[in-house]
Amino acid sequence: MEQSVYEGRVKEIMAEIKQTIETKGINPDSISEETGIPAEQLTQILSGESIPSLTQFLALCEVSGMTISLPFVETPKNPM
Repeated sequence: MEQSVYEGRVKEIMAEIKQTIETKGINPDSISEETGIPAEQLTQILSGESIPSLTQFLALCEVSGMTISLPFVETPKNPM
């Protein structure tokens, strides 16, 4: 099955987050505890086997010190 643009970009960013976590020497157990992501699932996310939910993604960004700027999205209740 072909991966979406979203999946490809998330995997790229997750590789950067993993590298940052390793460089900073952050313990995976503390990441799991701080983010609420179960250790086994965290391992799958950091290895690229699994795509994190948006909540998990943002928590991992925060733990690693990475800043993410989400684009503005137009909705019927919030027109541009």
